[in-house]
Amino acid sequence: MELNLQPGLSAKIEKTVAYEDTAKAVASGLAEVFATPAMIALMENAAYTAVQAHLPDGVSTVGVHIDARHMAATPMGLKVWAEATLTEVDRRKLKFTIEAFDETEMIGEATHTRFVIDEAKFMAKAGEKQK
Repeated sequence: MELNLQPGLSAKIEKTVAYEDTAKAVASGLAEVFATPAMIALMENAAYTAVQAHLPDGVSTVGVHIDARHMAATPMGLKVWAEATLTEVDRRKLKFTIEAFDETEMIGEATHTRFVIDEAKFMAKAGEKQK
């Protein structure tokens, strides 16, 4: 599998915080504020998006590690976004730095590792667990 990924690839993903994104809705707390699991999902989506268009058909990435800090609360109705930048490529292992913001301030930061996968092989191996 020939990969042509270079550090510096980046993406920004944004959304408006809705009830289903809150700590109360995802059962990670009682507050109706942007949940840490929702922020991490947004961060992973930004990292995935940064490289996916540069991969061959049938090839994707999966997250294997994230080290994240959620530093500020964001209420429903505000826009949030995550900006991911590819910082290191080691064969199929990709490392990213990610920052998350709301309309007022930085709300989170992370380092994230993803691996490049052949989708068909990956799903076949995962499917073996059902047998």
